[in-house]
Amino acid sequence: MIEIERSQTLVTITAASSAATTTPRFPFGRFAGGGVFIASTGGATQINWHAGSAAEDLVRPIFADGAAVTTAVTVGCHPVPDACFSFPYVAPVLVGGASAVLTVSLKG
Repeated sequence: MIEIERSQTLVTITAASSAATTTPRFPFGRFAGGGVFIASTGGATQINWHAGSAAEDLVRPIFADGAAVTTAVTVGCHPVPDACFSFPYVAPVLVGGASAVLTVSLKG
């Protein structure tokens, strides 16, 4: 039997602020899915997902069905929302806290 293992990339992000301009972006365009491991909430209660067309571009909020795409921040594992799949660069912007330790697992 031949096993084919999908590629996996881990990106560790320490979101140092809740500002979209300073939140690190991760490349998402070539990946088929992903998850977020949250080790520490840093007081944050939510992630507002933002996207940009290039790594250096200003990111803007992602909307789906007229509402901002969000994830509640709790220690544990969360999927990257489906609405993020169509963007080349994604940024998890924090709400309610100044820092959190996130590891993003991207599957190819």
